Amino acid sequence: MSIPLLDDAAGVAYDLLSWLAAALAPLDGGAAVAVAIVLLTALVRLALLPLSRRRARAQHAQAGLAPKVLELRQKHRADPQRFQAEFAALYRDAGTNPLAALTPTLLQAPAFMVLYRVFSAGGSGSLLSAEVFGHPLAAHGLAAGWPLLALIGALAAVATVVARRARAAGSPTWTLALPYLTVVPALFVPLAAGLYLVTSTAWSAVENVVLGRTQSEESARTVR
Repeated sequence: MSIPLLDDAAGVAYDLLSWLAAALAPLDGGAAVAVAIVLLTALVRLALLPLSRRRARAQHAQAGLAPKVLELRQKHRADPQRFQAEFAALYRDAGTNPLAALTPTLLQAPAFMVLYRVFSAGGSGSLLSAEVFGHPLAAHGLAAGWPLLALIGALAAVATVVARRARAAGSPTWTLALPYLTVVPALFVPLAAGLYLVTSTAWSAVENVVLGRTQSEESARTVR
């Protein structure tokens, strides 16, 4: 099905990836395209860096609220509705909300959809014929072979790290499964889109550590 706006964006992404792959000429065709996808992902994440900083502040605020959330959960264990009401009021008074940390992730969806479109258009060209380790970057599912299994393993490992850090930061329990939502799409999208997913989630894991430390240092200076 043709979607004009998405098709136009996919055309721009195709040209950009082709230019990046050509600039990486010493690498062979498939490797150059794979690295170009990684570089494009990095450009998207750099564009979202201001929102990532806001996410880090939200996560820091959630960590500070964790003891109070635990106290509320114990106090209203028999009254879930009362707990939810006071939980919402607690976050509102602190100027944050449980979903604040998800904004950068949600805003990556358009980039992912565009890349999916590029490698699922059913057309021809150097990008669509590119291969890594003998498997086409446009391949889906079992046709993607062992590189897909490697990507899924990497996604699961990164998701586990992110979920554990979120738990330590006091994020609500229901949000801990969200990092694993990147694993399921990788089973059905082109290998190229899976490469975008694993690069982006790995970026998030490192970014969380760096921005988390920065936020802690800023808070310490404020207290002094």
